[in-house]
Amino acid sequence: MATDFHIATAPPHAAPPAWATEVLACPACHSPLSRHEWSLRCARCGTAGRWEAGIARFGVQDQDPSIAWYEAAGGTCFQDRAQIPYTMSSLDTPVYHSYLQRNQPGSPRDIVVDLGAGDGRNTLPWLAWGYERVVAVDAVVASLARLRTHLLHEHPDWLERVLLVHADVRRLPLAPASVALAVAIETLYYLNEDYALGLGECRRILREDGRLLTAERCWEGALLIHLLYGGVPALCQLADSRDVWDGPADRRVRSRCFTEEEVRGELSRASFEVLETKGVSVLSVVLGYLRGAGCLNADDEKRQPQVRQCLQMLADRGALRKAHVILARPARGGA
Repeated sequence: MATDFHIATAPPHAAPPAWATEVLACPACHSPLSRHEWSLRCARCGTAGRWEAGIARFGVQDQDPSIAWYEAAGGTCFQDRAQIPYTMSSLDTPVYHSYLQRNQPGSPRDIVVDLGAGDGRNTLPWLAWGYERVVAVDAVVASLARLRTHLLHEHPDWLERVLLVHADVRRLPLAPASVALAVAIETLYYLNEDYALGLGECRRILREDGRLLTAERCWEGALLIHLLYGGVPALCQLADSRDVWDGPADRRVRSRCFTEEEVRGELSRASFEVLETKGVSVLSVVLGYLRGAGCLNADDEKRQPQVRQCLQMLADRGALRKAHVILARPARGGA
């Protein structure tokens, strides 16, 4: 794990929100943290993190292939891609936001955590809806910096209501039993063999009445994606595996996919009770593929609102999934 925690200087506008130390905790022992200048200290473990350019920075696994892959790519750019017609981001984002909206916690003071927040596509709605303590966690600092720059330019008054945290989801620097809703949209499956560690951390930070909203790759949808982008050999490879490979041939990243039964089993072992299982349709992948192949025209672009309605209908039915979208709560009497 990275341990280079120097005390950094930062301009006044980069100071943390007033409520930050109520939420942050030592990623090693989970004790409260106190602020000393621009460092974050644990009474038991010493310096645990630092404030740097408006972001609470903690250690991430230096050798993790998924983190390294996204760092090399400069992080996620969902906000930009969501503006391009018929990209997966532009088609999936409204569907994911519909899930967020229907699972809002009851009080604007409730803590909402966006795990794998990237540049904020699933963080910004909470701020727009008036939530006062929103935590955006990502392992790639460039994505969080992009989110902060966006807020600074477009909504500077929102900065007091959002806490940006550079951290590893396997070692979250968040207080136990403090979070009303943890959102993990297309995030945890990049942990691969450490998937259970990520779920365990979600369980640890949730209140007993809290909720987890997670989106995990669907194996059946992944089969179609492999066929479209890798041909029959890729399809056959995934038929006997759960390893999904994304990216160009010379720079690929691995993630994990699940049948519904498999992901429900993982949640049960992590002391979660599944409340609802729906999905995001794999048709967004097909449409993105057709766009990239030049098969869509200007008339198709005009029909994007109708296409989005179709995708929302499929999501509500949980049909033709590329991702399982699952709402879960801590199991009664669980760890």
